[in-house]
Amino acid sequence: MENKRRRRESFIDWLLMLGVFALCEFQAEGNKTSQQEPTHMGKKPEEPQIPQGHHRLESKFIAVGTSHSLFNFTIIYTIDDVQVCAYNKGNKQTVFSEAWIAKALEKDFIEHKKEFNLNAEKSFRWLLNLLKNDTKSDKNHTIQLYGECELDNDIPIGSQIQFAVDGEDFIKTDDTTDHWIVTKPEAESFRMIVESTGFNMRKKTIKYHCADIIRKILKHSNLKENVAPEVTVSRHDVSDGRVSFNCTATGFYPRSIMMRWEKGGQLGVWGHESSSGTLPNADSTFYLQITLELPPGDSGAGYACVVEHDKLQAPAVHPVPEKPTERRPWVLALGLLTAVILVLSCSGAFIMWNKKTGQKTLEHATVGDERSL
Repeated sequence: MENKRRRRESFIDWLLMLGVFALCEFQAEGNKTSQQEPTHMGKKPEEPQIPQGHHRLESKFIAVGTSHSLFNFTIIYTIDDVQVCAYNKGNKQTVFSEAWIAKALEKDFIEHKKEFNLNAEKSFRWLLNLLKNDTKSDKNHTIQLYGECELDNDIPIGSQIQFAVDGEDFIKTDDTTDHWIVTKPEAESFRMIVESTGFNMRKKTIKYHCADIIRKILKHSNLKENVAPEVTVSRHDVSDGRVSFNCTATGFYPRSIMMRWEKGGQLGVWGHESSSGTLPNADSTFYLQITLELPPGDSGAGYACVVEHDKLQAPAVHPVPEKPTERRPWVLALGLLTAVILVLSCSGAFIMWNKKTGQKTLEHATVGDERSL
């Protein structure tokens, strides 16, 4: 019993450390190197500033196997949903998506990362064997680890570490309460261990390393060219008088974007607002839709969707279409009658013309026959 308890404690400790290092090891060796660099006049060289806007770093670890064999093991690192580098068990190499990214991270980092990825593979083999001891089964298992941190203009605004076993959430962090959330009953006994040993380290990691990772890469160049959003605004009028607007921006990069509703050029709360959240497109650009439902009695006149993005030199104002003009029933009936009369008139004229043309053709043919006689 004591051995099983220790195994589980080791299991959670290792998961926590792996989740933390999935974020901080990205920069650890680079930090050590930078600390050894010479300074001028006793001052440390000024760090390059991170590009303005919203950025997100993600790390994903996926292992599939049994206690006897690790079938597949993959590590993927992305910034702003664009892959930075990946490690695969098959070739045991860390492959960077662009040569300049490897250059930006420098040789020390690359060598350190190779060692870290190999050690992570060994650790996942040990985890699969531990699952056999806990589940009394030698079936295939899948272990997933996900780490994420976000910055807005160099300010950390959120982070997450999440573990899953066989496709089911196991335990994850909660930024709003600074606690870990248990998503499987058997993980409850591990929660106190994780919180007591891991929270401060996780918090420090996000504070000191997440920005460093993004800065180290993006100080050289964006991962892809900036693209301005394509914006469409639509209006929906319901027969009971309710009005709603949709404003959609798509195809933009980087991820950071601001969209809001204005009336008469003024910002305010005009009704019930909702948002799809910023979502990735298949081409690594992004998509966002916001909706505004007006209260009864608001005609919907004078509204506009305002969009701000790094690629735009100034906020773009997109007016909401005006309400379609309502036509009275008698006006519609008169228009329909006019159209019918016009069609019938054209048809009658065509029939008369066709008859005259046919008659002339027949007379011409008759005259020709008489002359031939």
